Amino acid sequence: MLFFLVGALLVWVGLFARYFFYPHGISWLILTAALVLWGLRTVFRAPKAYGWGERAVMRIGGGSLALAGLLLFALIWAPFRWAGLLLAAAGGVFAVRGLVSAAIMARSS
Repeated sequence: MLFFLVGALLVWVGLFARYFFYPHGISWLILTAALVLWGLRTVFRAPKAYGWGERAVMRIGGGSLALAGLLLFALIWAPFRWAGLLLAAAGGVFAVRGLVSAAIMARSS
């Protein structure tokens, strides 16, 4: 449920709040690259997990991290007026990941 809450916070910030960040800096590039690489690492380590539920959750989690990293990476080239929508889309990815992972883990246990 943690990722659902983080996703809901990102959606709220992206759609309704004022945000001040600089997506053209090197720190933003490092953050998004870390998200994408961490997500891909998790996807490729998923076959080693025990049980179908854990493997599915790892694949969903890794895919969502990589997708959110790519969405946040797109802020480097996107016009500033799209920044809120891209943040909200990344938040939506995290929120869906949280709900789907919780449902899978509840069903597999």
